[in-house]
Amino acid sequence: MSERLFSKESLVGNRMSRRRFLGFVAVACAGGALAACTPQTAPTAAPSEPEVKEAPPTVKPESSAGKATIEMWMWETEERWQRLQDASGLTEEFPDVDFKWTALPYGDLHQKALTSMAAGLAEGMPSIVRTGAGYYRPFANSGGIMDVTEYVAPYEKDVLDYYWAESIIDGRIYQFPDDTGVMMFGYRWDIFEQAGLPSEPDEVLDLLATYDDLIEVGQTIKDATGALMFNMTPSAGTFTNIGLQDTTGFFDAEGDVIFDSDKHVHVAEVVKMLFNSGLVTRYDQGPQIVQAYKDDQLVFDFYPNWEDFTILDNFPETAGKWRVTRLPATMPGGKRGTVQNGCLLVIPAAKPAEERDLAARVATYMKFTEKASVAHMKEFSGAFVSYVPGLEAMHDYPSPVLDGQSVYTEFLKTAQEEEILPWYRSSTVFFNEAYSAAGEAMFKILDQGAAIGESLKEAADTVRAMQDEKGIK
Repeated sequence: MSERLFSKESLVGNRMSRRRFLGFVAVACAGGALAACTPQTAPTAAPSEPEVKEAPPTVKPESSAGKATIEMWMWETEERWQRLQDASGLTEEFPDVDFKWTALPYGDLHQKALTSMAAGLAEGMPSIVRTGAGYYRPFANSGGIMDVTEYVAPYEKDVLDYYWAESIIDGRIYQFPDDTGVMMFGYRWDIFEQAGLPSEPDEVLDLLATYDDLIEVGQTIKDATGALMFNMTPSAGTFTNIGLQDTTGFFDAEGDVIFDSDKHVHVAEVVKMLFNSGLVTRYDQGPQIVQAYKDDQLVFDFYPNWEDFTILDNFPETAGKWRVTRLPATMPGGKRGTVQNGCLLVIPAAKPAEERDLAARVATYMKFTEKASVAHMKEFSGAFVSYVPGLEAMHDYPSPVLDGQSVYTEFLKTAQEEEILPWYRSSTVFFNEAYSAAGEAMFKILDQGAAIGESLKEAADTVRAMQDEKGIK
């Protein structure tokens, strides 16, 4: 799918609802790397790293009523966060705090936050900033966010393992883990039955053990019904999705570029096999993809946990006809699930110490209590928190799309049993460059028949050169 179909910044800038935003982005990037909370892009150069001059801890943030005020910046609407405040028990837990929810366009929020953090400024900054995973490392490199290890560390056993690993920078933690995402494989059970194939999730799990099996099943379905597998364009999307099954993405934990590794070369070979199978559509326009799903012409979907609402917003006619199973393995014994994008909360380090502590206690309650995390998931359609007790509490929460399956049961089970790997975007400030370079390499491989190993190495070397030139990772 074309990554240029919709301007993600403009969609979020207009304060489009989370659900509507996910729908547009997912249709634009179906079969690509989807965004659970944020646009795919992130800042590509590290800010300067000045010494942060903290304000003295003598002044409380005061409201007109004499209460302390905790303000949070985010990109959703203030009204939704006010409802979340009421449902989460925040007011009862912090009766002496006034909460202020300030919605900003996504790009403006991060431009303002990065500029102020790099300068060590407290004035004009909120107590908490909600951000996407791609901004975590740039915020940390700015020196402008608080080390919250002491607040977060007690909850290590309650956070999904892969998200915990993504949170650590040089042995410390500077974020409160928020939404995350897990990818499974969606399929139309009714089309399976029309093709004479078994349709129960456990049966399909065995039927689609590998991507070679997927090709065989896809051919059977095409011969019997005319339906194809899914949509693909020559881009980084499917390469990223499948690559995350057995790697940590484009970088390792130290920020070294790895997307030209032997495993990534193998993934590119799998992607090329799918692309050239004659079993995929190659639409580069969202409406064509939507119509294909409406017309029962596509049977599979790379299915992140929020995909229920993408389907409801774009092809609701298919609700109830979907089930999920785990992804085909890229190699024998390979993992059959992946991580997807996530969100986090950070606290500006230049704020007075008393305000920082209060903000950290508020964030701890929001992210590490069952009541607050359940309220978050019920308010924001498709949200999937990283706090395991909250996910477990949603065990029986019904899916509006899946037939007889709960998203919170199936996706949590996959994340834990597959021991899915972290996606090390936080190890680098060059994620966007890497995604772009990988996309260009995959275009050459799929559209022009370029050699896989050479194309990926050339692309990876361009990112390494940027790291060397800037002297950072």
